[in-house]
Amino acid sequence: MLKMSRKEVFRQCRRGIKYGVLLAICYWVVDFCIRWEEAAEAREIYQKKQGECSRKLAGMEQVPILGGSLLDRTRIPGFHFGSTLRSDGSCIADLLDGAFWWTGKELFPVYETLGAEPPTSWTHYHVTARLYTRRDTKEPHNMGGRHVNWPDELVVKLKNYPGLELWLTASPPSIKNEFSVRTFVMHDWRRRDGTPRTINCDGLNSPESKASASGLSKAYLLKMSKEQLENLEFGSLRAYCTVELHSFDFTGGDGRIHLGTEGLRGAPEALKSVSDYLSRSIITGK
Repeated sequence: MLKMSRKEVFRQCRRGIKYGVLLAICYWVVDFCIRWEEAAEAREIYQKKQGECSRKLAGMEQVPILGGSLLDRTRIPGFHFGSTLRSDGSCIADLLDGAFWWTGKELFPVYETLGAEPPTSWTHYHVTARLYTRRDTKEPHNMGGRHVNWPDELVVKLKNYPGLELWLTASPPSIKNEFSVRTFVMHDWRRRDGTPRTINCDGLNSPESKASASGLSKAYLLKMSKEQLENLEFGSLRAYCTVELHSFDFTGGDGRIHLGTEGLRGAPEALKSVSDYLSRSIITGK
């Protein structure tokens, strides 16, 4: 048997590696194409079933939600809902979207005022809710929770916004209040574990916002004394605020509420009314 030189052995090995890599790439490309086609077919089938699910729920007055309850659509005209096809094949409504006007005393769905200009004193609340059957529990919230009570010396009762307080981190003025001066506490509307719900006005945080021009941005609030904060008045300023999921719930789920600083006056009462309005549309079967 002829002996191969080291150079020839190296050349043969390099050739083998090159063809091996080429074959591996070809195999990967073929496998990728097959998987892509299978995924495309699966997506097409799912989209078809999802479309059938949407059409099915669109023709129903009472649509199922996660957990076995029903959403009575006749009680929330003007609202839109999203549907989803679950892994077990069940078709349910999972999202709800709509808006309200708060007059200061009453709540009106926006659809009722279409074509008419609402009074400037009315405030707007936009709701995006998750739909599911909530279970009663006394377990503490794992998000958004604050102490049930707060030191009196750090509590600012807002004279112009009944039902709202600022729970400061330090005696004002202080940079430590960076987050607490734009977090409004609804002290009389508590979660099930006793901790209060909050409204976060992050629109006061932007240096480019109208809040800054009006002298009511976070930077200005941080310089105010406790007495100045007690007399805080936003007027018609429209800096955006949000009530997060952990601070708003109803019988059929929870939601995120969008409003402006002009809607802070009367917000606790308005938000309770929104919760009651949505709860009346849920049939729990109890």
